[in-house]
Amino acid sequence: MSDRMPSVKLLRNVSMSPLNSTGLHSLNIQNESDDASSPLKLFKQAKHSMNQVYHDFDSVISEINAFFESAELKSSDVISYPEIQKIQSFKDKCEGLIKMISRDRMKCVFFGRTSNGKSSTINAMLHQKILPIGIGHTTNCFLQVEGSDLSEHDACFYIPGCDQPKKIKNLLNLGSALSKEKLDSSCLVRVLWPKEKCRLLKEDVVLVDSPGIDVSIDLDAWIDQNCLDADVFVLVVNAESTLTKTEKDFFHKVSEKLTQPNIFILNNRWDATAYEPETAEIVRDQHIERDKEFLCNELKVCDKNQANSRIYFVSAREVLLTRTQSNPQLPPGYQNRLLQFEWFEEEFEKCISMSAVKTKFDQPAQRGKQMASTLSTTLENCHQRAIQKKTLFENNLKNLIKKIQQTEQKLQDFTQDMKDKIHDVMEDVEKNIILILNEEIKRIHILIDEYEKPFHPDEEQLNWYKKELHEFVERKLRNKLSNRLNSALINSLNLTQEHIRKQVLELVESEENRKQVANIMPREDFFINYRIDCSNLCADFKEDISFHFSLGFTALMRRFSGNSELKNGTSHFFANSAMNIFKSDQTQTQSNLNTFQNNNHSDHLLILLQGFNLIANKSNVMLLAIGGIVWRGLGWKILAVTGGLYALCYLYERLMWTRKTQERVFKQQYADYASSKLKLIVGLTGQNAASQVQQELKMYLTQMFRYIDITKEDYFKEQKRYESDIKLLNQVLEESKLLKNKGRYLFNDFDKFIQEYLIIGENKQPIS
Repeated sequence: MSDRMPSVKLLRNVSMSPLNSTGLHSLNIQNESDDASSPLKLFKQAKHSMNQVYHDFDSVISEINAFFESAELKSSDVISYPEIQKIQSFKDKCEGLIKMISRDRMKCVFFGRTSNGKSSTINAMLHQKILPIGIGHTTNCFLQVEGSDLSEHDACFYIPGCDQPKKIKNLLNLGSALSKEKLDSSCLVRVLWPKEKCRLLKEDVVLVDSPGIDVSIDLDAWIDQNCLDADVFVLVVNAESTLTKTEKDFFHKVSEKLTQPNIFILNNRWDATAYEPETAEIVRDQHIERDKEFLCNELKVCDKNQANSRIYFVSAREVLLTRTQSNPQLPPGYQNRLLQFEWFEEEFEKCISMSAVKTKFDQPAQRGKQMASTLSTTLENCHQRAIQKKTLFENNLKNLIKKIQQTEQKLQDFTQDMKDKIHDVMEDVEKNIILILNEEIKRIHILIDEYEKPFHPDEEQLNWYKKELHEFVERKLRNKLSNRLNSALINSLNLTQEHIRKQVLELVESEENRKQVANIMPREDFFINYRIDCSNLCADFKEDISFHFSLGFTALMRRFSGNSELKNGTSHFFANSAMNIFKSDQTQTQSNLNTFQNNNHSDHLLILLQGFNLIANKSNVMLLAIGGIVWRGLGWKILAVTGGLYALCYLYERLMWTRKTQERVFKQQYADYASSKLKLIVGLTGQNAASQVQQELKMYLTQMFRYIDITKEDYFKEQKRYESDIKLLNQVLEESKLLKNKGRYLFNDFDKFIQEYLIIGENKQPIS
């Protein structure tokens, strides 16, 4: 037997477990690594520690990048572009290292010829039959067993090129070389098994089963795809034979691509010696000699003392039966072979843990330490430049604020001055228009007389005549106002606009904007639209050009009663004659009788005229009554003479009532009516014209104000830029101290990790 046998302590740890899921008792073997001080925990502790440091580093780099990216935009002198690039590269490197460390697990790959017991060994270490085992070539491809948080019921596996998980019960068929469904021998099938079912998986150990190395010639592809990141290799050989050239050649290839790989040799099927005990020790010594020769002299991966802990004689089948069944029928001496397997597991854990810590964390720790040092130096340089930049910006901001205040005061004075100026111009325009329009209204009779379109009393032609007359009067009034006012008004407008331009030039700073202001000229096509809408103003004008006798009853009544309309011409005089004459017969008769009685002889002529009027307008009965009254009062001679004279007057006026007379009366009526209506809109016309002038000046002023606003916007943008830069620099100054300290802490953390896990890690015990 071995010169280094398992301790008595291990023998005591063999016990029987309660009933398992199959209703049978299974052998529960607890070894030293089940304790909190398991060597596997060293890797997990180192991984956790390195992950924590790099996550802190990533957080600090993110903060620094956020500040420095803003600093580059607002104040390019705070940090140089190469420094930014370097820090950004730290971010990418850090993220890559975090992913690598998070993925890093202790990986062990099992190799050997077909049917040497590789799958059985892994199943024994997992305490359950998971991988396909049997007689002949059973493993068809690479099977990687890794821990997961899934339950045993949900355990699954993934095949290459498929994202859909497959039930674990199908693995025995798919992963087996005896299955009809074939996979390429270099394919890697990921098997996810519950962590709580196996302590190795719980401690981030990955076990990889492989096809027999004697069934494929493409061994280089196997190594490149599945072996370069392995921490430990386990060569499972058949103890009933010896190391073959195929097995040696394969590990020579591994040794060429990896520096001093960690290799264990398991001489499996050692249970065969139970039936030949007399030759067991001889065969064992022969295997040890050849295995040491291979490891120490050919591969040169360890010395002879170290080789003692790399060579084991086991029976994976017995271990699997012991760990999965109750009271299995095993050949004599199985306890020693079982303990030999546990010894292998113990040494395997120590080796893979220390190897993984060194190979996976040495380079990230050294790189992190170097990046933390560079980070601290960069932050210190940035801090000094930020102080200088802040002082410059504060002085510039102070001067700019003073300039903005001066500009605001000038703008307020200019605005008030423009309001007063525009108000004065409007008052002047309104006053002149009212004055001149009133003068033109007084002369409107003359203006209307200038209208020479042919006149005809026919209603249809008369409507056309009025329409043309409306347009004529409107056009003439506008022309007269324009001729008398426009020249002075435009001159006043130009002077005001020139004053505006000069004031604005004093407020605009940019040379380009000053040129544009100087080139803005007043509109040459501006004119005032005098809104004199005679068509609407005189729309309700009703002319009266029918003949009315001037000595008629109604006309005389109005004259004697002091009616002022008589003075306005015949048509006005007779405007309401129909209403006065056609009253009821009874009322009119009574009125005449009362008049005669009240005035008696002094009003004989008036009574006579009333009688004649009634003769012309009333019924025969009324005429006879009136005639009787006149006859009795004056006598027939006076009545005859008066009637003759009255008839002559009527005849004269009737003969003189020609079309020319009608046109003159029409124009007189229209002139009086239009004059009264135009007087109503004199003030409104003045206000309207003043508003047009105001609008023109405001438009011009708005154009000018646009450049003042541009100047103000430039000032405010510059002010905001300074304030933003100062704020940014304050943040940089405030944060740089904190970030510098964080950089130093990170440097110390990396150095502490190196000292704790890499330099003195071999003597370090896992934290319980």
